[in-house]
Amino acid sequence: MEKGIITIGRQYGSQGKAVGKMLAQRLGCAFYDKEELARIARGRDYEEVREFYEEQPVDSLLYAIAMNNEEGEVGRIPFARIRELCGNGPCVLIGRCGNEIFRKKQDAVSIFIHGDMEKRVQYVTETEGLSAHGAKKKIDRVDEERASFHRYYTHREWGRADAYELCLDSGVLGADKCAAVIFDYLKIRGLF
Repeated sequence: MEKGIITIGRQYGSQGKAVGKMLAQRLGCAFYDKEELARIARGRDYEEVREFYEEQPVDSLLYAIAMNNEEGEVGRIPFARIRELCGNGPCVLIGRCGNEIFRKKQDAVSIFIHGDMEKRVQYVTETEGLSAHGAKKKIDRVDEERASFHRYYTHREWGRADAYELCLDSGVLGADKCAAVIFDYLKIRGLF
């Protein structure tokens, strides 16, 4: 893949990050998640965009203020930093409103990974050692934070199928097959 940006939005516990890592490995391209973005940003302008890179929850007062600002103004600086970073070559970007940032880019593919709650709870209990009740609470909290974050920066609803080019259920396919479907889809699109 010479060019192209794959953005992956994901429900918590849906293995979206694992899918992205597998895909980046298979494509031989850069992989940007919260940790990698923070590492790259440190020493540059990290404090200016820290809350965005770390996908910090947004409180209702900040959201109300943002809604009164011009559309997109609140995300102008962090969106520009993400475009700059991802514009250097092919990459997989996890979260960070990638579907909106690259909405008009012809060589960008936006993907959303989701799964039913039971399978996500099972995954989180296995990987994080939480009880089923604790896993469910964490999934609900993180998904709400992601929805709030996305709404704050884009004024759009997070996770809506019409905001993504491809939506996959990792509970049905598993992470490996999700990565394989995306890879095949990229070939069909002529991006690989």
